[in-house]
Amino acid sequence: MSISIGQNPGYINNIETGKALPSMAGFFYICDYLGVSPQEFFDTESPDPECLNHIIENLKKLNTEYLDSVSVIVEGLAKK
Repeated sequence: MSISIGQNPGYINNIETGKALPSMAGFFYICDYLGVSPQEFFDTESPDPECLNHIIENLKKLNTEYLDSVSVIVEGLAKK
């Protein structure tokens, strides 16, 4: 991974072991490599952030009536 984001071979290992912190640019390269947004990187409560993003993108395409219907369904499922 270190080489893939243009760093020396020990770059990621140094971050993992706490010997170094990535720069902001380095952090964005890591997120890009992993295919996640910075928000997703720090979201430890979502079991499947990629799936949630896909659902959210589709929800943005719905009109208000459909969004209300989906909301009722999701609230019902969340109570179980």
